[in-house]
Amino acid sequence: MELSTRPSPFIDVIWGRQAMNRLAAAVEILVVAALAVDVALTFTSTLLRYVLRHDLPWAPDASSILISVITFLGAPAFFRRSRSLAYTALLDHLHGLARDAMEAIGLWTVIAVCAVALGAYPAFLGVQLHQTLPVLEISNLYKAIWLGIGLILLALFALERLARLAGNGGVMLGLVVAMAVAAAMAALQYGYAHAGLELEPFWTIAPVLVLAFLAGTPIPIILALGGTVYFIITGDAPLVAVPSGLQYGVASFILLAIPFFMIAGALMEISGMAKRLIDMVQDWVGHWTGGLLIAEVVATYIFSGISGSKAADMATIGAVMKTPVRRRGYPASEFAAVLCASAAMSETVPPSLAMLILGSVTSLSISALFVAGIIPAVVLALALIVAVVLRSRRRGWTGGAPFRWSRALGGIPGSIPALGVPVIVIGGIVGGVASPTESGSLAVVYGLVAAWKGLRAAGAGPFYAAMRDAALTAGMVLLMVAAANVLAQAVMVDGLGTAIGSALGSEHSRFGFLALSMAALIVIGILLEGFPAVLIAAPIFLPAATHIGIDPLQFGILLIMATGIGVMMPPAGIGFYIACTVGDAPMNPTMRASVTYNFCLLIGLAIVAAVPALTLWLPHLLGLH
Repeated sequence: MELSTRPSPFIDVIWGRQAMNRLAAAVEILVVAALAVDVALTFTSTLLRYVLRHDLPWAPDASSILISVITFLGAPAFFRRSRSLAYTALLDHLHGLARDAMEAIGLWTVIAVCAVALGAYPAFLGVQLHQTLPVLEISNLYKAIWLGIGLILLALFALERLARLAGNGGVMLGLVVAMAVAAAMAALQYGYAHAGLELEPFWTIAPVLVLAFLAGTPIPIILALGGTVYFIITGDAPLVAVPSGLQYGVASFILLAIPFFMIAGALMEISGMAKRLIDMVQDWVGHWTGGLLIAEVVATYIFSGISGSKAADMATIGAVMKTPVRRRGYPASEFAAVLCASAAMSETVPPSLAMLILGSVTSLSISALFVAGIIPAVVLALALIVAVVLRSRRRGWTGGAPFRWSRALGGIPGSIPALGVPVIVIGGIVGGVASPTESGSLAVVYGLVAAWKGLRAAGAGPFYAAMRDAALTAGMVLLMVAAANVLAQAVMVDGLGTAIGSALGSEHSRFGFLALSMAALIVIGILLEGFPAVLIAAPIFLPAATHIGIDPLQFGILLIMATGIGVMMPPAGIGFYIACTVGDAPMNPTMRASVTYNFCLLIGLAIVAAVPALTLWLPHLLGLH
């Protein structure tokens, strides 16, 4: 959702709108350039190692600097351009002073978190100044400086948004509420430090996080807020843990695969390759009963292996299939309900970003996760197809155009290039040729070559816009990972994760544990976007599952499936509202249509949980654990 551009004399006088636009454009160019350089560097290093058996030893050091640029500059630029990765359902239903005040609370929260992190930043930077990158042997300052710049930009863009609200008292009312919350936190700090308060800190922090969530605060800021408030009120760790946690949260080389996969998916979309792939699927199954809806499920399965992103899946498939579905008389609500449920299924189709994130915060092999998710995703897809057929027969929805061999076979050649992306990624990783990040760079270069004709036809403008959107979205996702590291440190210091894990581990029945944990994970997915749900849940639930004898690889896939279903489940799942927006569908009818599809997803989840071989057979066959 794009930001409002309503006039504000305050912005014109204080900030200078043109100056802010130029600043944001410069930041975006720098992020795109950093990502382009990193793709070229990673691809070159991979190619040299494969051909000459000698890579670029300094490439990881350079990539650690570039990922800081992508994360800490990309996220503020994303924040200025979009309201995605935030819960806005309540804001969208409010009007006037109430809406402005609520939005102001969220923006003051962003500024407060940035202010606290910036206050501790000089101490953090002082430590980084005297440390060096291992191969380049230059100061860590070159990597750490971008965090400080990003925090300043994030606060500046939040102030710019506040300026847009100036005029009816909403900004001041929001500030009053924010200051009241700060005063309550100060009282709690005194209670923990001097009055012997023994209440679990996260019980007192939870209402603050809920308020920030309802106020439309970006999810990464909410995660950082949880850890920041914990450290403030308990004093269990110095506040330098906040900037330190943010910086080291994106220290893993694996995380670079996230922007690489996003760019590969964007190339497929803008070049028209994704449309040809979806058209091919319609040619083969569109004539069945409910055929266009079945094609929607199958296309989501296939395309998710190219994009790796639920939002990209829904946007691309929705744009391509919305018109033919409506021409055949399917309700918009049904189309959106299937789109939403299919996106939940796609979370386990490799290369899934959720799998990359899960692998980065646990000891699970990303190669094994990629392979293990293939059959469980098929189970969910079949469950959805059964639901489509049953609902279509009951409502008399016929298939699409009659099947013709010439048309079906003729669509295959045009779709083959798009299928090369998952083949390269999964084949490279499973075959031991390249790491996930290196495979991502190979996929980007392949995408550029395969889509060159389509990209030339599209022109430089759309190409740059697609690259920019992919880079900025990746920056915000990476900031979410970084912020989750701050919260994870607080949870670890507090012992909350251990306590929850022990409580779950006390359920000795494998069936009982799986039922409780899947229900809890679905609720977590409903309340949070998928990535933070994985980041928060994995360190808590995975050790408990392993303790009672559940294979960690199987439980990792179940965790991704359950949180993915939760994200798409109405009435609170964020993905449900995205699907309604993409499908131009009314929410209430879509919610009713979603009941059947969600029920079938839950049956599929139960089948995968009850039959471990569905998850473990293929990775074990390939020697992956």
